[in-house]
Amino acid sequence: MVNYCLVPGCSIRTREGQVVSFHHLPARDVERCKQWLRAINHPMFGKDTEMKQLKNHRICSLHFKQEDFELNVLGMRKTALKDTAIPSIFTFPDVGKLWRYSSRLSKHTI
Repeated sequence: MVNYCLVPGCSIRTREGQVVSFHHLPARDVERCKQWLRAINHPMFGKDTEMKQLKNHRICSLHFKQEDFELNVLGMRKTALKDTAIPSIFTFPDVGKLWRYSSRLSKHTI
């Protein structure tokens, strides 16, 4: 299954070896989900959107700050978001550079 980022203008999607993670909108927490929707300012989804319409949509990790992620026991970033995380980064990287970087990274990890 291919994941796409819901943020308007973001062209990130899943690829093998990519260092980007994808996060479901917090549809069970209606207020937090509305905060996410306000933050991404998607023209098709607003404060009146039914939560069931959002259950299959995701936002990529590039839209979250480093401190929005949980840390593992070694102090390294995990892919899990904190309950307080709200997407806040809306600059878009060169997808080709990101893909080349993640390909190099995956060759050097065990």
